[in-house]
Amino acid sequence: MTPDQIQTEIASGRLQPRWSQVALDDDGSIVGRALWWGRDEHKPIALDVWDAVPGHDMSEAILSALLEQGHAAVEVHGTPTPLPHTMRVPITWRDNTAVANDVHAKIAAAATAGLSQHNERRQFQWDQGSPIQEPSPQLRFEQADDDTFINLIALVAHGSLDVMTRRQLTSTNALSLAREEVDYYRSCPGDRDWWRVAYDQQNTIIGIAIPSATPTNRNVGYLAVLPEHRGHGYVDDLLGFITAFHASAGAPRITATTDAVNTPMAAAFERAGYRCTEARIDLEP
Repeated sequence: MTPDQIQTEIASGRLQPRWSQVALDDDGSIVGRALWWGRDEHKPIALDVWDAVPGHDMSEAILSALLEQGHAAVEVHGTPTPLPHTMRVPITWRDNTAVANDVHAKIAAAATAGLSQHNERRQFQWDQGSPIQEPSPQLRFEQADDDTFINLIALVAHGSLDVMTRRQLTSTNALSLAREEVDYYRSCPGDRDWWRVAYDQQNTIIGIAIPSATPTNRNVGYLAVLPEHRGHGYVDDLLGFITAFHASAGAPRITATTDAVNTPMAAAFERAGYRCTEARIDLEP
């Protein structure tokens, strides 16, 4: 985050001093910082900014100490830790020694603080003026109630290429996972009435499309094709619907992420006029 972005988040209450830490060197200079972020001023939900001065010979120790002190401060206010963190790095981060060293130092420090799992993702962006791949007339999109979305998300969880979904299914059932997904997207800034179920011309459910938003951008949110209909190109129709939906509302940009291992989804974004802007490495408990 740039200084201006940090100032905006502080002014909004999404970053707060009581959720923040700095590390000081012996001479009093700042050598690291950790800023936790929330959707509002009530509680943090993620570690947003976490870094040490580049090239410092104690980077990993600084990063670890920031988490130790920060977790203690956040827990005083009743929030359990650790909270997830996302590193944003260039797509070619492995080719840059300094960035690669920073990534590995953070992964190691995070693991000692309970963030033992990491997953690399790709960030995509569609900009106003880019071509729109309209959904084909073979599908229609209808609203549905929460129970319908819960049941469909539970169905598409099986065989999903999404790393987090596969991890969660080792410790919970698909229906519980689906309820958590619906609760999550309900909590996002996007409107609930944006959500759609996709049907083909025979009135068969093909998949789901959940356009969503963050505090700063419209985003793709969630889309999935039911297992029995995968491999027929329907992903392009679902993504085309979401892109056209946001674009028609005047969104200047639409953001999206997918796991680095999910190459079919990445290819769908590229076909739909999205460009890959960065890599993201998620650190999670």
